[in-house]
Amino acid sequence: MRCIKMKKANILEAINRLNSALSKVKDFDVSTVDLSDRVLDNRIITLEGYLRFLENEGIPKIRSIYEKINNNMVVTEGGLND
Repeated sequence: MRCIKMKKANILEAINRLNSALSKVKDFDVSTVDLSDRVLDNRIITLEGYLRFLENEGIPKIRSIYEKINNNMVVTEGGLND
């Protein structure tokens, strides 16, 4: 199995796209538009894909980045406790 290395930019881009999609969904007035079930299914699948990506790849990467920053701040401010 091929290992994919996630970059911060990829995760931030996915978060921005998900945020944009959710904002559009929030502002979407269903009563004025006649969308086919297929179009709605595709939009739901896209949102589910972003959520799965963020859950599986994004959140662990963000947690790792946070822990590195947090650990670096502890070492910088308080020194190492042996």
